[in-house]
Amino acid sequence: MTDIAITPGKNATFDIYRYQLLVDKAVQLRTDSPYQNPDEVRAAKNTILENILSNQNFHFKSNKSEIESKLVYQKNNRFYFKVAVKRQKRITNKDFTETTVEDYPNILIAFNNAPDVQKIAIQSYTQAFKETDTVSRILEETIDKQLRNESLSFYLEPIFDKREFWKMVSHYDKKIKQLSFEMVSPNMANISRNLQINLKELYEDTNSHKTTVELNSDGDSNLEINPDSKLINSLVDYTSEGGGNISMRVEGIRKKLHTAQSKAEFSVEEALLKGMDWDALDEKFKDILI
Repeated sequence: MTDIAITPGKNATFDIYRYQLLVDKAVQLRTDSPYQNPDEVRAAKNTILENILSNQNFHFKSNKSEIESKLVYQKNNRFYFKVAVKRQKRITNKDFTETTVEDYPNILIAFNNAPDVQKIAIQSYTQAFKETDTVSRILEETIDKQLRNESLSFYLEPIFDKREFWKMVSHYDKKIKQLSFEMVSPNMANISRNLQINLKELYEDTNSHKTTVELNSDGDSNLEINPDSKLINSLVDYTSEGGGNISMRVEGIRKKLHTAQSKAEFSVEEALLKGMDWDALDEKFKDILI
């Protein structure tokens, strides 16, 4: 596995995601489970995930690409993985002929598995993966499959700046035809305390893991999205903190617009990544992943 490509003086950029761990109450606990009921599973959810991430035999898997992964550092609730993907690279030889060789460009992924945080930073490096959403899907599919054994589900959503949403609303004023909020049922009080819709109660009553609130205008009219609306603000606040995704259909634009296109991000000096001083890197990341 090759090191992350480094250019002196440049920064490596990371997109920030938040995950939620939900008990699937419709799935019966296995007979050898150490947990007696869904409440016990919910209380142990982060410990269960920690045991998976720290297992030396655990690796991320993709159905579309050949990837390799390795846990390179762990401290408290924080886990750092390198993930590489197999690529074909053409190189020029001394005699001017070309040869195709295997290359494994790789990225760094950082987890904070504290119950009141549950964030992941994914390095943006297009030579490895075109976009961080590709990596997030790999993480979601791999971890969710592992957690299913304990009747848990894993959902991963990007964190975005809610100001970007309101900029979109202002920019497309009188042209918004549809607004959809797709939300994961919350298991973190610190991001759902102001939510005007009781998704937790809905989850408890129905086992719904995702709920969509869709607003549609009538005919040739448009939606009126009021920045002073407590309900709309609560939905925007929750989704912006990684609780889901907002999509917008605008008159004259064929594709829906998504808030996931404006993810929260931060940068780390590439030289620091190259040096692999994990204590120093951890200091950088723990200030972000809080």
